[in-house]
Amino acid sequence: MGALTKRGHKIFVFIIRPNPKKPRVSYFKENGIDVIEIHPISVGISGKKGISRHLNYLISIPTIKKEASKIILKHGIDYIYSYMPGTGSSLPAMQIKSKHNIPLILDLADMYSMIRPKRIIDKSFNESDKILVITDYLKEDLLQKGIPEEKISQIPNGVNFQIFNPSLFDSEEIKTLRDSFDADKLVVFSGSLQDLTILIHSATNIIKEIPNIKFIIIGDHRDPSKSKDSWKKIVKEKNLEKYFEFLGKKSKEEIPKYLLCADVCIDTFPNEPYFAAALPIKLLEYGACKKPVVATNVSETAKIISHGKFGYLAEPDNYSEYGDFIIKLLLNPKNAQEMGQNFFEFVKKNYQWVDIASKLEKLLVKN
Repeated sequence: MGALTKRGHKIFVFIIRPNPKKPRVSYFKENGIDVIEIHPISVGISGKKGISRHLNYLISIPTIKKEASKIILKHGIDYIYSYMPGTGSSLPAMQIKSKHNIPLILDLADMYSMIRPKRIIDKSFNESDKILVITDYLKEDLLQKGIPEEKISQIPNGVNFQIFNPSLFDSEEIKTLRDSFDADKLVVFSGSLQDLTILIHSATNIIKEIPNIKFIIIGDHRDPSKSKDSWKKIVKEKNLEKYFEFLGKKSKEEIPKYLLCADVCIDTFPNEPYFAAALPIKLLEYGACKKPVVATNVSETAKIISHGKFGYLAEPDNYSEYGDFIIKLLLNPKNAQEMGQNFFEFVKKNYQWVDIASKLEKLLVKN
């Protein structure tokens, strides 16, 4: 969205927060975008999870419609855009579309299988004028559901080269940060901590070959069973805690310096539809920082990581293969550097946000 505002487009973003708060409606700007934050009225529902969250979303819809109508009457709006189907996203978007007869674009940026209730998903697909998907997997899934092909457009994820740019960082600063981890080799993961199983299970074999190594984990997860603390506990149970550093969440601007410290960057997806359908932004960020990658051989990841050219792809349930590929890169730094450079050139050519914003702009103008 930020790239579109820089191209002269006016964007308003509505965010529903499921917890009651005063004032209920807040207007502010973030990165040049007008943001309207909506909170539900207090009716004794916490709204943090489950049915109470959905109820608070529903309670907030009349307020969103009212605030949206003010903006539409004042500015005139060409498109309503919903990020993913859901009670707090596409449901109010569909109602605004119906009231003002404005085309609705649904951004399907992930697999939707865990979204509830299901009937909102089906209604969102049917009532959207255009559905954006990030991968072939998601497009094929929609086609199998009978969604007309002309309604589907593929716009991939991208990376911001103004942030993930090695030339912006002082080499001495990166060296100092790297030295602070007190290890000869650094393997870095950045992102949501969905599943670190393959890394943890392969770590022992990697450590046997390269004892002075650290696995740097950036990120967290809102699900307690996948949180930083949860994974730290598993690592401790396996007596591996001295080899792992969990840094928690970092701002987007902070992440590049940690990636630049890495010898190898990794992804750890299991072979499940949600992960097979994804185009992980973390991979693009790794590439922008010229890092070789070891990832799992799931559908859309395999279309980004060219095996043997940008890094290596291991089968998701093959822990020894995954570890062997990490070892191979760590023991061959010249080859790893070449792969990182290859990956950088590929990402820069195909996945810059400014170019992707241009594709989206052309799509909107054409329609």
